[in-house]
Amino acid sequence: MNNLLRTVILFLLIYSCHGMSELESLGEHYQKHNDFKSLQKVVNLIEMNSDTLFIKQILGEPIDMGFDYRYLIDSVGENGCAFGAVFHINEFGKIDQKWIDEICE
Repeated sequence: MNNLLRTVILFLLIYSCHGMSELESLGEHYQKHNDFKSLQKVVNLIEMNSDTLFIKQILGEPIDMGFDYRYLIDSVGENGCAFGAVFHINEFGKIDQKWIDEICE
């Protein structure tokens, strides 16, 4: 076998062995089911100072308020407001606050 073919085969083997991270898996689950449990775990796992592009890669397109990203689930809280996660964006486009709760605005 020539070296190029060996390199391609090695690359494909390595790439195929790469599984999804827990964060990616939870984000994919949230995108399919809009459930509280996976969204809460994602909020806990996403590190402060993460880039907004990274948040979109994990959770999909947000409700973009300009100063924060919001991701909702299929239920409302005791005040009748939507329940979801909020990622506040600082002036550098990084997450500086995050929480999951009822959003009454």
